Amino acid sequence: MRPARAFLQAVFVLSVLAFAGCSGQSRYAGLKLPPTPVLTIQTFYGVVDFAYIRVRTDPLPDAGLVTMLRSGAIVEIVTSSSNEETIEGKTDRWYQIQYQGRRGWVFGSYLKIFDSLDKARNAAKAGPRPEQVPATDKK
Repeated sequence: MRPARAFLQAVFVLSVLAFAGCSGQSRYAGLKLPPTPVLTIQTFYGVVDFAYIRVRTDPLPDAGLVTMLRSGAIVEIVTSSSNEETIEGKTDRWYQIQYQGRRGWVFGSYLKIFDSLDKARNAAKAGPRPEQVPATDKK
């Protein structure tokens, strides 16, 4: 019976120590902490605002081709380049986008950016700006 008695004594000692450490007084009672900022994640969407655009593997004009997108396609913006660039006389950032499970980079001057999917859908229904529609030859 000695092992059982030693076990009960150990349980008693541990219980006393556990309750002694749980006194109502905290040594941090007077410590004031600043409020914790809330992390918010906002998803942005882009609508292709040109007849056809190339989705690139990297944010470079001559990078490999991932796919092509038509006017009105709605893409999810993943991130953007930190620097602006001028391409064909237009200055903007590159945007990494996701479209139908594929990721790639598009130049920002060919996108309209929106802070909600509903706004992007409404813009896609409206169609591209008239100056963005390529001219057709009538013969």
